[in-house]
Amino acid sequence: MKFLELRQKDVINCNTGECLGLVLDLEFEIHTGKICYLIVPKTTKMLICVGKNKVYKIPYKCIVRIGRDTILVDINEKECLK
Repeated sequence: MKFLELRQKDVINCNTGECLGLVLDLEFEIHTGKICYLIVPKTTKMLICVGKNKVYKIPYKCIVRIGRDTILVDINEKECLK
């Protein structure tokens, strides 16, 4: 699967059913080239000051399933919010 395809999928937390947002970036292990984390920006309804934006850093091992339109993850949001 290509990164551009991943970026078009909603990330859903299986524990809460909440849509966390779309994949913004990936973090790789430099020596193996394996994906370590999905980076998903936290979306809010209020305007946020520049530089204060938070992201979910979701470990690859927490991905439950990658479907046609969504990526299901099993995470504790407080632990993944950076």
